Amino acid sequence: MLVDTLSLKLDIEEIKKKLANQDKNIELVFNYLDELMEKQATPEPRKQIGYKRNNGIC
Repeated sequence: MLVDTLSLKLDIEEIKKKLANQDKNIELVFNYLDELMEKQATPEPRKQIGYKRNNGIC
């Protein structure tokens, strides 16, 4: 009975550690999403690519 109780306590502690890590990971994901949303709200102007036309000269 004592061994079963000890193993249950160890299992519970292991689960608590995993949950704490998951909470940190979820918070990190939301921080990254916030950063991406801020970047998307203020996009940088893009440099145009391609050929430039000379003023009517072929």
